[in-house]
Amino acid sequence: MRVVPYEPSHIDELRAVCIEQASERARTEEAYGQFTLWMYCDPYLENGIAYMLLDDEGVARGYTLAAEDAHEWRKSFEPYRERIEALGPEFAPRVKEEHDFYDAVAADYPAHLHIDISEAYTGGGNGRTLMETLLARLRADGVKGVIFGVRASNERAVGFYEHMGFKRFNEYGDGDGVTFCMDLQA
Repeated sequence: MRVVPYEPSHIDELRAVCIEQASERARTEEAYGQFTLWMYCDPYLENGIAYMLLDDEGVARGYTLAAEDAHEWRKSFEPYRERIEALGPEFAPRVKEEHDFYDAVAADYPAHLHIDISEAYTGGGNGRTLMETLLARLRADGVKGVIFGVRASNERAVGFYEHMGFKRFNEYGDGDGVTFCMDLQA
C-alpha cells in the first residue's frame, strides 16, 4: 500500500470508495448517491487537495481530501451546489448548514477534510498514513487549522481521530455527529 497524490485516472475508484463508505441511502437511492458524490468527493478532487491509497496493483482503495481555505473553496463549489439543489428540496438545507458552519469557524479552522478507506484496507496504518500525508501538506502550506465531522455512532473512526490527536469541537444533528478539529500551526 502506498499514498500518492490524486490522479484523475482513478476518479471512478475513488467515487466507488466514497459510496461504499456512505450511508445506506447513498448506496441504494440514486439521488442520495449523487448528493454524496457532489457534496463530499467530486468537488475536492476537482478543486482541493487529494491523496489516494493505492494497493499493490495500483487500484485506489482510499483517499483523503481537503479544502485548504473554506471561503475560496466555496466559490468553486457553486456548480455542485446547483446540481445538488436540482436533486430535490431536501438537499439544499444540508449544503447551506454545512457551508455556514465552515464559514463560522474559518478564522481558526480554514481547512476541512474527508477521509474514506474501503473496509478491507482499514487497519494496518493506512488511515494514519493518509491522514499524516494530508496534515503535513496543510502544515507546509501554512494552514492554521482543520475541521471535519463524523457520525458519532462510528466508534472506530471516533477513536481513530482521537488517537491521531484531533480534539472534539462540538456535536451536531441531535448528537448524531461529532466535529473534530486540529490546530496545525501550534
